[in-house]
Amino acid sequence: MQPKSLSEQPLYQYCLKFGSRAMVILLLLTLCSLSISFSLAEHFSLSVQIASHIATIIFSALFKVAYVVRCIGAYHLGHTSF
Repeated sequence: MQPKSLSEQPLYQYCLKFGSRAMVILLLLTLCSLSISFSLAEHFSLSVQIASHIATIIFSALFKVAYVVRCIGAYHLGHTSF
C-alpha cells in the first residue's frame, strides 16, 4: 500500500526512523534495568532495585509501542516484511 499522496510520505518515513531509533534505545534501557534488577542487584539499594523492576515493565511496553509505530511507517511506505 502506498501513501495517498506524496505529502504523507515524509510522515511515514519519520515514523519508520523514529520507531527504529526508539526500539534501539528502549532495548538498551530494558537491558540496563534487567541487569540492575538481577545481575547487579547486590550493588544497589532495595529502592533502586524496585525502581529497576518497574522500569523493566515500562521500557518493554514502550518498546512494543515503538515497534507498532515502526510497522505503521513501513506498511504505508510499501514494505512487505516487518
